[in-house]
Amino acid sequence: MFLNRERAIPTTEAPSVSREDIAPFTSRNNFASETTKQLPFRILDETFKSFPKFNTTGRSLLIKFNSLGEEQDPTTYLKECITALTDYLVDKVPDRDLVGLRIRNTENVQDKVVGISLRRRDQLKADVVWSVLGKVIESNARFALTDRLEVHLDHVRMPAGNGRVKTKGRSLDVLSELKRVL
Repeated sequence: MFLNRERAIPTTEAPSVSREDIAPFTSRNNFASETTKQLPFRILDETFKSFPKFNTTGRSLLIKFNSLGEEQDPTTYLKECITALTDYLVDKVPDRDLVGLRIRNTENVQDKVVGISLRRRDQLKADVVWSVLGKVIESNARFALTDRLEVHLDHVRMPAGNGRVKTKGRSLDVLSELKRVL
């Protein structure tokens, strides 16, 4: 029961608050909007696939780079795009894990697939991706970056730790009583 401020008569209606009043103030929405503003590409589709038996996950993105500004140099813009894409893909991957990257043009099937073999995450930098992509662009092979691109990241989780627990919570005295060899 709420009091109406105008008449001071008790009412059973709750004060109405719209989603538009709440949404701009939440930190989650602000963070998501800032992230999309910072990326120089649009994510059209994103899929995940997991292979638990092999500690492997696959992540596929269908992206399209934003158009180039009038005052921007194409080479520096492309380097910024590759840097942002690489950082976005391997952001939550630990440094000891292995990652591999494939970039494929979906609109022109004749374009070759650009691939980077599995390597540790800390060794996959934007410079490595740029050097491989630069070699493909400089060669006679075609590769158009203005079309929709499928970017596939393979992530292999490396085992960590010291193995399984052999004592299973038993003290050394109890374990020595159980396992008498001689």
